[in-house]
Amino acid sequence: MICVATITDEQKQAILGAGDTIKQELARRVFTDFLDFVYVMEPPPQRGLIRFERWPHLMEVCQTLEESRLLVWLKSRQTGASWLLAGYALWRALYFEGALILLLSQGEEEAKRLLAKCRFIYEHLPETMRVPLGVDSRQELEFPKIHSNIMALPSTEKAGRSATASLVVMDEADYHDHLEQNYAAVKPTIDDGGGQMILVSTSNGNNADSLFKRLYKESPRNGFTKLFYGWNVRPGRDNAWFDARRNEYTDASLFEKEYPASEDEALAPPRTIAAFDHDILRAMQDDVRPPATTLDCGGITANIYQDFHPGKRYTAGTDTSHGSGYDYAVTVVLDTVTGYVVADLQTNLLPPDQLAVASSKLLQRYMNPIWAIEDNDWGILTIASAQAMRYPRLYYRDSDKAGWHTDERSRYVLWGELIEAVNARLITIASEQGLAQFYSIIRNPQKNGRIEGQTGAHDDYPLAVGVAWQLRRQAQPVGKLKDTSMSSWDKILNPLRKGRW
Repeated sequence: MICVATITDEQKQAILGAGDTIKQELARRVFTDFLDFVYVMEPPPQRGLIRFERWPHLMEVCQTLEESRLLVWLKSRQTGASWLLAGYALWRALYFEGALILLLSQGEEEAKRLLAKCRFIYEHLPETMRVPLGVDSRQELEFPKIHSNIMALPSTEKAGRSATASLVVMDEADYHDHLEQNYAAVKPTIDDGGGQMILVSTSNGNNADSLFKRLYKESPRNGFTKLFYGWNVRPGRDNAWFDARRNEYTDASLFEKEYPASEDEALAPPRTIAAFDHDILRAMQDDVRPPATTLDCGGITANIYQDFHPGKRYTAGTDTSHGSGYDYAVTVVLDTVTGYVVADLQTNLLPPDQLAVASSKLLQRYMNPIWAIEDNDWGILTIASAQAMRYPRLYYRDSDKAGWHTDERSRYVLWGELIEAVNARLITIASEQGLAQFYSIIRNPQKNGRIEGQTGAHDDYPLAVGVAWQLRRQAQPVGKLKDTSMSSWDKILNPLRKGRW
């Protein structure tokens, strides 16, 4: 346990029923009980000096602090993070002998302000809970009796180097100029010494590929636990508050980064480089819904949002992956008349050849529409498998070349037409996971505006939709739904099994 000393439930209940002195002893052992003695300062004249408020999301953070050694916390502004972490840093310094606490902030003034919150909490503790101070400066709080320190440092190239810290808090980490260097210097010492690292920040919209964002997106594979809390987790905030606050900002994109409602909004690129109109994407959220039914495709579940209807014109597109548990492969079915993505299959578990088998089961449901598979490295294997199964309407760009081939020209056409269609609301997407990926498509300024997914973000769903959209002019109306409950081979073999043939 990281923030709770060993104590039984029976002991805790006994202490809670006792006087203040014993409750203080419990606070030394349990961080959440320490918060009962914490006072904070809200900007006057509204509130002034108040007791720390146990907002539900902050109690969830405390639980995570107890369970996780590595934490990356993406948040909206003014949701109580700084006061909570200042209290946590002070608690660790006061009651864990030999603790070295590093507070790394964007700049010197920011570092001093965070340490000032630690000092404020310390000064308002009961005298009996304080450990005598040694050094008391704007950069350091020292507790020589127990050999512990809290040090506040700006994010410089050498910050944290050669320090074996028991706790490192990187406040507003997404804005640190030297986050890469600081992380590389501190992380090994944390790992070797069993320390704890917390990176917390609002989203820096000008840094689409920051280390902070990569750590967040790659959680939990990288060992980090991620948390997100939007603007509405703070009690008292409602839509009226949100609208009033937004009207104070002249730059809508800046407001969205400071007060996101979802992690997709927080991680989305700034409007200046976003390929798709974010206002349109948010409006498209109204179309998101659970699947009407699902379909077992050989152990992989496909989502059916609108079932097959005779006379419709369908197309299918597939973006492939190697199926090793990381990148996703996606197959979508598109109603080309309405622009509705009627079905999808998303998996990161199937190897390329098995992806063809699972996808074909889904496409049987829609009378085998024309199907284009991107012919990247893994796609070649998927295409070969589809050919071996004799899929009846596989897309051929030339007489002998199956699959959708992505080069600079075809890429430009695919993204250009897809962006135009989405921004004109010609396409409807029911998948929440799928729609979220559209936020991450950017015009990369470092590659002459090349349209692509942000580094570390998924773009497989938009690509699959884009491929299906490209086939819309080749779609043909289909008739009645065939009986797919029995395979062709079963229809041949069953009479044999029953001795009838």
